[in-house]
Amino acid sequence: MVQFSFRPPNADYLGFEATTEGIIQTACKAEALGFDAIFVNDHIIVDGSPRSDAWANTYDPLIALSFIAAHTSRIPIGTSVLIMPYRNPIVTAKMLATLDQMSGGRVIAGIGVGWSEAEYNALGVPFHERGARTNEYLQIWKACWGPDDVSFDGKFFSFDHMRINPKPLQQPHPPIWAGGSSPAALRRAAEYARVWQPTPTPLADLVERQTYLREACGKIGREDILVTRMSFRVNFSAITGNTTPAGSERPTGQGTPAQVAEDIRRYRQEAGVEAFQINFNGCHSLDQLFTSMDCFMQEVKPLVG
Repeated sequence: MVQFSFRPPNADYLGFEATTEGIIQTACKAEALGFDAIFVNDHIIVDGSPRSDAWANTYDPLIALSFIAAHTSRIPIGTSVLIMPYRNPIVTAKMLATLDQMSGGRVIAGIGVGWSEAEYNALGVPFHERGARTNEYLQIWKACWGPDDVSFDGKFFSFDHMRINPKPLQQPHPPIWAGGSSPAALRRAAEYARVWQPTPTPLADLVERQTYLREACGKIGREDILVTRMSFRVNFSAITGNTTPAGSERPTGQGTPAQVAEDIRRYRQEAGVEAFQINFNGCHSLDQLFTSMDCFMQEVKPLVG
């Protein structure tokens, strides 16, 4: 069965203001409708560039997830993605372990390296080190989540015979899902992750990157299949009022429920994607987002299988 996860409006990227009520209400609705997981994204401080505008009001992902966990009972919760180099990895390992314990083992640790050099500069983290730091921080997480005494000797952090508790409820640790589509990101996913979660990607490009990912897994002797869960933008024209201009090609994921379902089926048939993170785009209000959620689960999901 195809899996569909949901991203609540923890930032203004949808086109209307993110609020605590909107985050919690949509998360609870996602659980009631049968979405298989809830994910929030991450920015801390952004500049005035056009790309950053949608992230100027972004709720902290780990604190937001703690509130979502308190208002839901069974749906997995995760980050998509947590920008790892922004935070001390030992502190973050502790926070994720605590959240996993308090949510009943529902945490998914989705990670990435980010793209905003201005944000890195504001946080005092060297932008050119983001890949190396992410790799080392993943190793630190696994060390901190393993048995005590904990020791680690790396380029950026070192410690000997330390103790850190609680450990995550999920063993050996919460599942790690890696974002990014660069060769370095795909090699990172092959080495550390259970799931690769790319941003919305044209079908031909996705197939090409999946081939690279399989080759990267083969080079390190990994035999299990790394699951692809692709972010997928959905925009129901009848709900949002956004239509394709005459003479233009219809954007993937925009249109009627039947058209959206057909787009998803193409990714299943041609790229073998069986899991999608649904991002509802083009909504101008919380009510439109609620209606889009209902429409997707009642009209699209049955057509996909």
